[in-house]
Amino acid sequence: TADKPRTAAATQSNSKTGQKNERGRLRNSVYSCPNYKRIPGTDFVCDGFHYAKPSLSKNYFLTHFHSDHYGGINKSWNCGVIYCSLPTANLVHQQLGVDKRYLHPLPMDIPSVVMSGNGRPVSVTLIDANHCPGAIMFLFEIGKRRILHVGDFRWNKETMLQHSALRAFSTVQVRLNELFLDTTYCDPKYDLPTQQQAIEAATEAVLREIERARRTKQRILFLFGAYTIGKERIYLSVAERLDCKVYVDRRRYRIVSALEWPKEVMSRFTTVKEETNLWVVPLGHINFKKMPEYIGSNSTKVFGKRRLYDRAVGFRPTGWALTGASKQGGIISVQTNGPFTVCGVPYSEHSSFPELVDCIETLKPVKIVPTVSATTSQAQVDLLLSSMRQKQQETFLDNPV
Repeated sequence: TADKPRTAAATQSNSKTGQKNERGRLRNSVYSCPNYKRIPGTDFVCDGFHYAKPSLSKNYFLTHFHSDHYGGINKSWNCGVIYCSLPTANLVHQQLGVDKRYLHPLPMDIPSVVMSGNGRPVSVTLIDANHCPGAIMFLFEIGKRRILHVGDFRWNKETMLQHSALRAFSTVQVRLNELFLDTTYCDPKYDLPTQQQAIEAATEAVLREIERARRTKQRILFLFGAYTIGKERIYLSVAERLDCKVYVDRRRYRIVSALEWPKEVMSRFTTVKEETNLWVVPLGHINFKKMPEYIGSNSTKVFGKRRLYDRAVGFRPTGWALTGASKQGGIISVQTNGPFTVCGVPYSEHSSFPELVDCIETLKPVKIVPTVSATTSQAQVDLLLSSMRQKQQETFLDNPV
């Protein structure tokens, strides 16, 4: 995700030149790919495309279409097969120009056999990661060993335990040997509201603004910040509540058209600005510098000589919104400057710290491999385990036998 800390492998050089030289050096060695991007007992590489070369592996796995995971893939890709979900395969072909012969989308929830370079058959199952569209977790079964690589994920115990494989880990019917864990929010300060709570808060904020605009007879524009993909759930939920369309530019419409969504979802989108006052814009545009371009003196960019709106309210849906501006009631932070309001919504597609603790308590992995800020991996594991033990102790004290 664009706003998440980069991994150790991606921060080895501060200068652009240094980064290019470092990547070149890394590609020259089959041993340079870090362990947190390799699946033990196989030649499989997961989200490690900067290190890709045919001599390293011919089996590559991509969890989702965010640049910090697909980085290293380009239209000249020829290092091996890329296994992923169908929506992700569509985007890799459409946006990066990779030849379809190198893309092998796997079915959801059904084990598929992939041959490792050492000749071992490996069972691979794709499980929804509750992150961005097409994002999945890979469950690898190598003999009797089970390895779960979550990519980026938002742990939701209720929904994820509906999957039989994850449920088996929770009941210790089957042992989870290794868990490659998205530790983006591995800090107790990130105690985020649920996605549904954040969506409801954003929806209520929109309804309040609509009522205010009705009283003051102002025309209001709602701007929702988003990545190339990601955050769709929040703005589509608001649009459904308002029973309105969502404006996206042609580039974004082409992207969402590749996601294999049903017609009833696609019917919410429009590329005609005048059809709705709910627009999706780049997340970096939700600020007082860029928002005036949508309704202010620069409005000729948008509507020619017409000015259709008096006010704009922008929403920044990101877990990082948890800290920063003071909150005016509820979980949303609000800042206003003249006719412009910026709402920080703590809506995240990464697991909060309590959810990470709940995940390891539920799945009971023998080994945890953090995939974010890998240089501090042992400290992250220690923090998660100590927090889990503290939680269990508090639960025992509250419910003594």
